[in-house]
Amino acid sequence: MDLDADGHLDVLSGSYSRMDRDMAGLFQVLRGSKDGLRKAAPLHGSDGALLLMPQSDREDKDLDRICTRPFACDLDGDGKLDLVAGNFGGTFAWFRGEGGGKFTPAATWLEAGGERMRVDMHSDPFLIDFDGDGDLDLLSGSAAGGVFLFANTGDKTAPKFAGKVTLVAAAEQEHGPDAPIRFGDGHLQGPGADSRVWVADVDGDGKLDLLVGDQQRLTFPLAGIDEAAAREQLVAWNKQQQELFATPQGEDEAAQQKWQQAYEKLEAARAKIVRDESTGFVWLLRQK
Repeated sequence: MDLDADGHLDVLSGSYSRMDRDMAGLFQVLRGSKDGLRKAAPLHGSDGALLLMPQSDREDKDLDRICTRPFACDLDGDGKLDLVAGNFGGTFAWFRGEGGGKFTPAATWLEAGGERMRVDMHSDPFLIDFDGDGDLDLLSGSAAGGVFLFANTGDKTAPKFAGKVTLVAAAEQEHGPDAPIRFGDGHLQGPGADSRVWVADVDGDGKLDLLVGDQQRLTFPLAGIDEAAAREQLVAWNKQQQELFATPQGEDEAAQQKWQQAYEKLEAARAKIVRDESTGFVWLLRQK
């Protein structure tokens, strides 16, 4: 987007944390020019200070200040780009635009029904007129997965949001010794955890579709081990793991070190059966 209205496209990004005393993540901008993109620089408010997410009313006040995830849009229809930002805590902050790439230093928490709009951590807003009524609605993924809609029941100059509606349910997480042992990715039916959303009419049918990125953990038998043999060995390995976890680690350093060594030995044994791969997919969900 052209954040500062100078005729050149800019790149806007958030960041996790500046690792400073308040831990607040920064907004970063790679400003466009006739010669290409300039080096990333932190975004400042109209008061000249760094633009930062506000502290929350949680016990851990930094949860809503880190992992900033901005989206630029004209939320109130005044012709100036605003910033709507997500965060680690799952809430959404609105920095009103003042034009020319300037934003108010203080943000407003977006609310629905008198309470802060929230998803299950790692909010990542995408704003678009999803229901076709002329104003901007808010969609978001979350750390736990799923896609959620907060419909704008106000208008394009006075946004007001309804409660959270689940568009795509979070996939059930299968963990623990009793979880089924599955290899590869053939069993996946939809987006997993850490969902991220983009909305577009991908197939040109006049209906907005969802593009959903995710994070998946896949398991594969090592070369030379077929799936049946790997499954049998993993069942035995799971039993050993349960036995170890049921064993107290002890209070003295020697006992804790012995337990840790047993754990590392167990992990090494698993690595001789299977390999794990962390990856992600982009899922296309067409609107009917």
